[in-house]
Amino acid sequence: MLLSFGRENHMNPGTRERRTPVPLCPRHFGVTRRLTGMALLATGLLACDARPDRESAAGSTVTTVPLTATRVVSLVPSLAELMVTIGAGDLIVARTDYDTHPAVVPLPSVGGGLDPSLEALVQLEVDVVLMPEGQEMPALAARLGDLGISAVGFRTETVADLYDSIDRLGALVGRPDEAQALARDIATGLAEVEARVSDRPAVSVMYVIWSDPPMTTAGGSYIDELITIAGGRNVFADAPTRWPSVGYESIVRRNPSVLVWPRGATSDLTLDVIREMPGWRDLEAVQSGRVVFVDSDRFNRPGSDLALAAADLARALHPDAFTGTRP
Repeated sequence: MLLSFGRENHMNPGTRERRTPVPLCPRHFGVTRRLTGMALLATGLLACDARPDRESAAGSTVTTVPLTATRVVSLVPSLAELMVTIGAGDLIVARTDYDTHPAVVPLPSVGGGLDPSLEALVQLEVDVVLMPEGQEMPALAARLGDLGISAVGFRTETVADLYDSIDRLGALVGRPDEAQALARDIATGLAEVEARVSDRPAVSVMYVIWSDPPMTTAGGSYIDELITIAGGRNVFADAPTRWPSVGYESIVRRNPSVLVWPRGATSDLTLDVIREMPGWRDLEAVQSGRVVFVDSDRFNRPGSDLALAAADLARALHPDAFTGTRP
């Protein structure tokens, strides 16, 4: 059974006037996810702990089940990184093909995040699998249950989801204090970045998830929140889905001042390459060189480095706000 504790976050299919303010503080600590192949966007944590039943934001009751996680596999790279950060990396016994964190790279792989090898999971005597939500996940969770492996679903599509994930992950692996400390650090870092650029005019931004066909992010995603925190304005915030495919004509019409383009450490993508890409080469931002390259792992995975990602983006959008200092 997939143990579901995430909140539904439905988007209005119409154009929205404005998003709700970005939450900069974790709810549980008392202080002020289609990128598979393209990249893996984790969904959010659905935790298992020994607390009583509680209501989800959608109004449905979900049942908590106590678990003792001793041999864990995360099908979501960002959750594996969170486990390492809160000092529970020793519980991870395998990784997926998409994991890049140095602490888990030496571990054996169980394959993809959506289609792991069940045989490998059994051989590794895994007792808990951390997994994303999605249409195909209940079937996988059922197969894992038949094998005696508990499946815990995660939803991390927003900043608030990330705090919730950290909280419940800490409870699951017995690291609640470390989880609270991590959440406080992230909240403090995000607040510092937002304060640093709060008096600057917002820069219009498009985040390029995929180039052909163009794919970006809309309101209701943590990347959209990250853009806002960093002093930007997402030109596709009003798109009807979180990860929309868009046309070049629409990009030209919205005319972002800056393109934010994630790339991996081994990527050979450069501004000169983009200037040769059909469609993209016609954009004013490309012609004038206003393309910001960011670390794809740090930006495409809502994890422990979220505040650092926000600082990197804010520094690129508002370099004058960081003259002589680094947040």
